[in-house]
Amino acid sequence: MSIAAFQSLGDILFQVLIPIILMVAAGFLLQRNADIDARSINRVVYFVLSPCLVYSSILTQQFEPETTSRSILFAALHMMIMGVLAYLLTRRWGYKGGLASAFIITTILMNNGNYGLPLNLFAFGETGFAYALVLFMFNTMIGGAISIYLAIRGQSNGLAALRRTLVQPIILAMFLGVISRATHIAPTGSLLDMVNMAGRAAIPVFLLVLGMSLAKTDVRANLRPVLNLTSLRMIVSPIVALLLASLVGLGGVAYAVAVMQASMPTAVNTIVITNEFDAAPDFTAGAVLMTTLASLITLPALLFFLR
Repeated sequence: MSIAAFQSLGDILFQVLIPIILMVAAGFLLQRNADIDARSINRVVYFVLSPCLVYSSILTQQFEPETTSRSILFAALHMMIMGVLAYLLTRRWGYKGGLASAFIITTILMNNGNYGLPLNLFAFGETGFAYALVLFMFNTMIGGAISIYLAIRGQSNGLAALRRTLVQPIILAMFLGVISRATHIAPTGSLLDMVNMAGRAAIPVFLLVLGMSLAKTDVRANLRPVLNLTSLRMIVSPIVALLLASLVGLGGVAYAVAVMQASMPTAVNTIVITNEFDAAPDFTAGAVLMTTLASLITLPALLFFLR
């Protein structure tokens, strides 16, 4: 890679990471200097902003059929492999209850939205962004549904957890979005504008919640599980993705984007989910922090390899 390419890569990472870091820092400083009820803000995100984001994304985005099918197959297989591997490791390491659920959640839910989408846009252009969006939607909807189930499962039996999962706001928004898209019955005008604005607000508030959670989190209390998760998410996951993307027939930009999206750090909204259901939220905040820091090394290395 030439010096110009290295400079371009540095610009990409700088443009993506600095806004994220600033918003997280704002939440961190706010929590340290004011007595903020982070759980109440978390519930605003969970019950209002996140459902609006999911609904508006399903309703407004356009998807190319062949790329979508291959990308969804890749995403489904990758999530299954990583989820099963995470489950087996929780059994081997003796993680139970909320920690076991949170370990699997932080493995399968990736920050391929507010981190992955702009990174792929800057690295691979509009074509890369379109492929990245398909993977983001799958991870948000399917990974989010599984994660909510796992978080509830730590407190309830399987059937009760399933019933509670199906009535969660994000899941209802997903079903409503699919129905609206299929039937063309959807809000219009100022009502749709309001839903879209609320959805866009979710991402910066996610980051504020992350900063506020980190301000109250002692990563050292869960250091070994956090380090184990970081190795799984940031080292094993990219290796699986590199092999799997070829297996399902992805190539060119679609291949590169699939690998990048599968190699993102743990999603910020895992904190929202685990906070809501008290599923080891301290571990989750530490996992988000450590995987994000690790991504500063792993993602440039992957881009160097893929471009």
